[in-house]
Amino acid sequence: MEHWDIVVVGAGAAGLMAALAAAKGLREQGRPVSVLLLEGNAKAGKKLLATGNGRCNLSNLGAAPVHYHGDVAQAAPLLEKFPPDRVLGEFEKMGLLCRADEEGRVYPRNLQAAAVLQTLRSACEEAGVVLRCEFGVRSVAWENEGFLLKSQTGEPLKASRCVLACGGKASPKHSWEEGGYDLARQLGHSITELRPSLTYLKSPKKCLRALKGMRVKARAALWFKGEKLCEESGEVLFSESGLSGICVFNLSACLGGIGREQAELSLDLLEDMPYREVLSYLERQVKNHPGYAAWELFAGALNLRVGEELMKELAVSRESLLGDLTRQQLRKAAGLCKDWRFPVTGTGGWENAQVTAGGVPLAEVDSLTMESKKRPGLYLAGELLNLDGDCGGYNLHWAWATGMAAGRSAAWGKKGKRSC
Repeated sequence: MEHWDIVVVGAGAAGLMAALAAAKGLREQGRPVSVLLLEGNAKAGKKLLATGNGRCNLSNLGAAPVHYHGDVAQAAPLLEKFPPDRVLGEFEKMGLLCRADEEGRVYPRNLQAAAVLQTLRSACEEAGVVLRCEFGVRSVAWENEGFLLKSQTGEPLKASRCVLACGGKASPKHSWEEGGYDLARQLGHSITELRPSLTYLKSPKKCLRALKGMRVKARAALWFKGEKLCEESGEVLFSESGLSGICVFNLSACLGGIGREQAELSLDLLEDMPYREVLSYLERQVKNHPGYAAWELFAGALNLRVGEELMKELAVSRESLLGDLTRQQLRKAAGLCKDWRFPVTGTGGWENAQVTAGGVPLAEVDSLTMESKKRPGLYLAGELLNLDGDCGGYNLHWAWATGMAAGRSAAWGKKGKRSC
C-alpha cells in the first residue's frame, strides 16, 4: 500500500495552495517531498476556471472579517495573519502578476483564470507535488497511527497527515461532489446547516415576467418583519423567477436562518435623489407635459419598461395622461420608485450558487493552523469550513489563506502554528 507524508484531498483553489505550501514546508526543513494531491474530476481546478466569468477574481484588497458570514470571530485571526498582500506576494513568487480594479477586486493581469490554474499547477509540479486525478476519496479513517483513505473503487492509500480541501455543494457541475462533508464527519467533525449562497433571490411578483432581461442600477435592501437586515448598491438583473446581480447575491447571504416567506427585497431606483427631489421631478413632468401618456412619467429617469411596470402597479390606466394624475398618485409614484418591494420566497438552488454557506464549525479547528481539534494530523481548508464571503474575491482569498495555513502546518507539524 502506498504511504505518503501528506495527502491533500481536493485539487481546487484551497487544495492546490495547501499542496504547494506543504511541499515548500517540507523542503525548508530539508525533508524529502512526499505530498500527494487527489482530485475526483478528470482535471484539477475545474471550478477555479469558472470564477469571475473566466477572469478569476482571486482576492480583494479590502479582505477583512466584515465581508464574511458564518464563524467570523473564529476566522478573524487567520484573515489577519494572511492579508491580501501576503497572498498576492505568494502568487508573485510563482510569477503571476495581478492588478486591482477601482473597487479593490484583484485579478490576474491577463484576466485569465486559466493562467491562475496553470501557475498553481506548475508551482506544485516544480515543488514536487504529485497530482492524481479521477481519485475521488470515498472514506477516510484513523488507523495504525495514520489516515487510511479509499477511492470510489476501493483503492487504498495511507497518509501520515491529511488535508481536506474538498470544496462545498455550490455549483455542482464544476465539482466532483460534496463528499468532503462526509469525510469530515467520518473523522469526528460536525456540519452546520448547508445553504446555497451568493445566488439569486426568488420572488413570485408578477411583473418579473415582463421585466425578464432588464437591468437597473439600484440600492437593494433585504427586509424581514419590518427590519432592514442589509443593503447594497449595484446593478440588479430581473429574471422570470427572481432578481440577481452582485448586490443581490451578497444580500442572499443574509437570508439564512430567517423565515423566508416573510422576507422582502426593496429597490431604491433613484438612490442619489431623496424622496422630495423625486416628487419635485414628477410634478415638473406633469406641469410641463400634461398631454404625455401617464405611463411615460418615469421615461426620462428610469428604464422604460421598469417605469411602465411601476405605473401598472399604481393602477394607472394606459389611456391616462400626465395631466390626469393627482398629487396623491404622484406621491405614491415617488414612494414606489424609492421603495419598490418584492416578496422573497428563497434563494436559487445549488446549481446557481457561487458558494456554500455552512460547513465544519471553525471552533473545531485551530484558528491559525487549520488543524482539527477532533483528530490531530488532520487539517481543513476552504469552502468546507463554516465561513462564506461576499462577492468580489473574498471567497477565493479565504481558500488561499486556509490552504497556505493548512499545508504549511501539515508540513511543520507542531511547529506549524509558529511557522505560519
